[in-house]
Amino acid sequence: MTEQPAAGDGAVAGARRVWILAFVGFLLTIGAWSVAAPYDGTPDEREHMIRAAGVAAGEIAPPPADAKKGSGAFQDVPAGLVREQCWQFKPAVSAACAVPPGSDDTPVRAGTGAGRYHPVYYALVGWPLDLWPGWSGVLLARFISAGIAAALLASAFVVAVNWSRRRLMIAGLLVAVTPMAAQMASAVNPNGVEIAAGVAFFAATIPLFLDRRPKPHHGLLILAGISGLLLAMLRQTGPLWLAAAFVAFAFPWRQSNVGRLVRERAVWWWVGGIAVAAVTAVGWGVVMKSSDLGKYGGHVYTYGQAALAETDRWRGYLDQMVGVTSWLDTRMPAPIYLSWQFVAATLLIGAFVFGRLVDRWRLLVLIVAGTVVPSVMQVALIKQTGFVTQGRYMLPMLAGVMLFAAYVWEERGLDATRSRTLVRLSVIVLLPIQLFVLILTMVRWQDGLPKYLTFRTFNPFAGDWHPPLGSITPLLASVLGLTLLGVLAWRVSMRPLNEPDEPASAISEQAPTPDLR
Repeated sequence: MTEQPAAGDGAVAGARRVWILAFVGFLLTIGAWSVAAPYDGTPDEREHMIRAAGVAAGEIAPPPADAKKGSGAFQDVPAGLVREQCWQFKPAVSAACAVPPGSDDTPVRAGTGAGRYHPVYYALVGWPLDLWPGWSGVLLARFISAGIAAALLASAFVVAVNWSRRRLMIAGLLVAVTPMAAQMASAVNPNGVEIAAGVAFFAATIPLFLDRRPKPHHGLLILAGISGLLLAMLRQTGPLWLAAAFVAFAFPWRQSNVGRLVRERAVWWWVGGIAVAAVTAVGWGVVMKSSDLGKYGGHVYTYGQAALAETDRWRGYLDQMVGVTSWLDTRMPAPIYLSWQFVAATLLIGAFVFGRLVDRWRLLVLIVAGTVVPSVMQVALIKQTGFVTQGRYMLPMLAGVMLFAAYVWEERGLDATRSRTLVRLSVIVLLPIQLFVLILTMVRWQDGLPKYLTFRTFNPFAGDWHPPLGSITPLLASVLGLTLLGVLAWRVSMRPLNEPDEPASAISEQAPTPDLR
């Protein structure tokens, strides 16, 4: 007798196709930044490359030393990676004045501010830098980091398709993956993978904790586990993001899936693994003193003055989250920031308006963890470090805010037709901005930016420096990747015709609870 295919085989195959297409789209979009940037073209990339090459060579825990402004460590790395820069923080100066990475593999002792950081990420990306310290090794290391981020984001995209009732979480994902997130994911820097892990973690944990539909959730658990492990180890803020997610989604117990999840053995294995990773990372930080950021000097503030100054800096943080690119020295025209922030604010306001009291509580926990806590830490450390906080550091948590806001709005108030419209509006508004930001940043690297921009400024083929694979390569990759993501998001935003739409007030199959408005 011929064996009949299982009923879920078609759904699995469809999810696999969506993942592959999304992965290719994200990899092209992020990889475009990888091949467009000069050596050390993004914040602290040289520091992280030296750390990665050192770890790959076996120097995993170098003694803490005064390697950079009172912090960091020294590593033995190929001489071809040790380069000084001449254009950072000088937007009118192109990258042509800098010496590119070379193939000289003679070991030299180099200081790096990242020398005390947790080694897991650097072990994954560092081996090409140790073997081929020229452009080939740099690009391959960047592509490894970009590939990890693209895989996480593609998995989050599949979750948004399969677990978002009206696909509105796709809009939340597009908002969360800002041009700044794409630039950081393209570089050798754990912050880029951390942002992608934050997107994947919240995409998985939101339905895992809150969705009551009787659907298999093993894929959600695996994605939450893998991304949770990464968050626990990549940067010191990871345990804070994990704790905030648990507080937000586990409480109140009766309105979450915690009671069901704690009865599953696989859940305890993943929770145990993440806990061990987090404790180990904290222990590493204590032993290696990785929380000692050094002394950056600057003005002497009282704590009250620092608190007021920090609130004033939030306008800049919001723009940095969207994209103040290169070495935070390339600003976009104001409409770019306002357009992106308008879409983000639309999702957030919609969630607060249509959400119940418990939804607002969860949003508030995520927002406080992603904004207030980092600002309080910045003020507390002002006398030691000065102002070192950047908007990109908060993106892993604020990605969760955007995804949960979309989840709440579609669950409580937005019907399928308007959800689809909002997803497609996000495609139309946000994806062209991704390309625009890449083009302007390429112009900055290749030719420098004049004091006042004109239309003649936007020529990514001009300049006295060009990417090692040529200027056309990143542009073509970005156009193809963004087009693929746009078409995919546009098409999957249409609900299946055989799935009846639910009334706006419908809530997932759950036990009756008081309507906490």
